[in-house]
Amino acid sequence: MDTASSVTVRPWRPTDDISVLEGFVATYNGEPWNDSWTVESAAQYLGEFQAMPRSTTLVAVAADRVVGAVYFHGRTWQDTSEIFIDEFFVFPASQRQGIGRALMAAVRDRAAAEGAAALTLITDREMPAFGFYAGLGFREGSTHVFMIG
Repeated sequence: MDTASSVTVRPWRPTDDISVLEGFVATYNGEPWNDSWTVESAAQYLGEFQAMPRSTTLVAVAADRVVGAVYFHGRTWQDTSEIFIDEFFVFPASQRQGIGRALMAAVRDRAAAEGAAALTLITDREMPAFGFYAGLGFREGSTHVFMIG
């Protein structure tokens, strides 16, 4: 089956919640992240994104199953706006099948429809996601630095 051509990206529904949460936990508790999420902590974390003004959650569906999600929100930047991607993940068994590209294409479509000047996100330079985003045309900012205190 060609997953990329059979994937549908649509707005999140409350009935998607357990699938999204379990997929998030499976994604980030596995290699290469090796985090220690629970369904409960994931629900709190992702729920905070959904509570933000101008937030959107989209899910990727293949074979009638949720296989990935993206959480993002619009924000004002000077005299324009941008879309900030808060969280983006494809479930482990569905990675490297074009699903991430389909999700990102849907975010780009939303950004264009809203007239957003840019898509922005934060990622770890040492993780595979960095190469994924670079392959989609994202580049490192020349002046902004993520700082931890």
